[in-house]
Order: sequence, then C-alpha cells, then structure tokens
Amino acid sequence: MTIMNGDKVKLRPIIYDDVYLLNKWKNTESVYKYLGGGFLPTSIDIQKKWMENMMNTTGSNKRFIIESDDKHEAIGMIGLYEINWINRTCELGVFIGECKLQGSGYGKEACRLIENYAFDYLNLRKIKLSVVEENIRAVRMYQSLGYVEAGRLHEERFIDGHYCSLFIMEKLSPKISGGGYEFYNIIHSQGVYI
Repeated sequence: MTIMNGDKVKLRPIIYDDVYLLNKWKNTESVYKYLGGGFLPTSIDIQKKWMENMMNTTGSNKRFIIESDDKHEAIGMIGLYEINWINRTCELGVFIGECKLQGSGYGKEACRLIENYAFDYLNLRKIKLSVVEENIRAVRMYQSLGYVEAGRLHEERFIDGHYCSLFIMEKLSPKISGGGYEFYNIIHSQGVYI
C-alpha cells in the first residue's frame, strides 16, 4: 500500500490499525511538545474518534505514515495541511514518533518525498511551516532542505513552563518560472524580503 518510496523510508496512507501507534506517539512528551498542538495526552477512545478524519485524504489535509524501508515498521507521520487550491500553498508537519530513530535522516527523506508529491502531483507552488526556535535539530533539517525564514512569532507557544518563539519558514517549488526559486533563496539568505 505504498504511495511514495525513498531509500530509507516510504510513505503510505494512514489506516485504522495505526490508531494505537498514533496514540502512543501523541502521549509521548518528547515527540509532541514542539508540535503545533503541543503535548496534550489523549485517550485511545478519543484517538479512535479522530481516525476517520486522519485517514481522509480527499480534503485540504493529506496525512501519511512514515515507514522504515528496511523493517517496514511505522516510525512517524507527515502531512500537508491547509492546502489552498487557489493560492497553491500548504503547510508541512512531520514527526518521527519512534524516539530512538530521531536524527537518523528519516524525517528529512520523508520531507523530500512529500515535497515531490506536493510540487509534482498536487501542483502546489509553496510549502510553509512553523518550527520552535529552540528545536535546533528541526530548524537545521529544514534549512538543509532549502526552507528559508519568512518571519518570526515571538513567545508564541508555551512549552516546558516558558514561552517559545517560532520561525516561519517556506520553500517555493523549483518549477516556478522566472528563476523564482533560486532568486528567492538568494535574497532571503541575505535578509532581503520582498
């Protein structure tokens, strides 16, 4: 049931049987504390009620399970959210739920696969994301993937007893005509915003 294949991971649609893993990850502080919804432990009963929406890929959200290619085990989740079909933009969210595998390149490859899907199959032109400033590993991963800082929201999220700032980052499709992608990254790397 694979939809996208890489060297280390593959992405597949969420199925109902994923409910127990998704609930385990949702209830793991180190996995969820930096994510948009924050760390809010949830019962399996509530998680089951959410599954219909999580599995649905017909609307403006497209979520996928990240599987390791070697063991065929679910290790995380990635999604395109708030897809705007008029402006051809979306937001990206990703996490590796299996803590021992974080920092191993699985999330980065999953991002590359879903970017390809967004740009080449959904005809989107821009992917946006927000990342907590102190989540250095994630910030560096997004920078290495070509995301550029578009702004900051100061003291935006309450995490571990204090407010944290967010970087707002974005990446344009490499297929944008007129040199938009390269020019855009060059001027943003120099701190120029137009």
